Amino acid sequence: MVGAHSGNKVDRDLLSVCIELVLLRMGVPEYEKVVSKLENDYGCAISDCDKNPEFLKRVLQDTFGDAHRTIINQIKKEIGEETSKKYFVDFIAAMKK
Repeated sequence: MVGAHSGNKVDRDLLSVCIELVLLRMGVPEYEKVVSKLENDYGCAISDCDKNPEFLKRVLQDTFGDAHRTIINQIKKEIGEETSKKYFVDFIAAMKK
């Protein structure tokens, strides 16, 4: 699990934006479905997913089935060169478990 203090504010904001971009590319209804499910099932927002990546993973699995793996890879690709930072490495590893 990625701890709340593992990344600085810039890293946390970058992660949130990357997750949102990937989901929005899939379509606004899909994005809204993920946001709603995170709120209803776990009481959290996309910006909280660094603390509990398993919540986002479960929502993606429930919503998109096996395609959730592709979404995780797209998030990693969107993060780009920053993925070598421990904060992002830990997040991606938690999402792929």
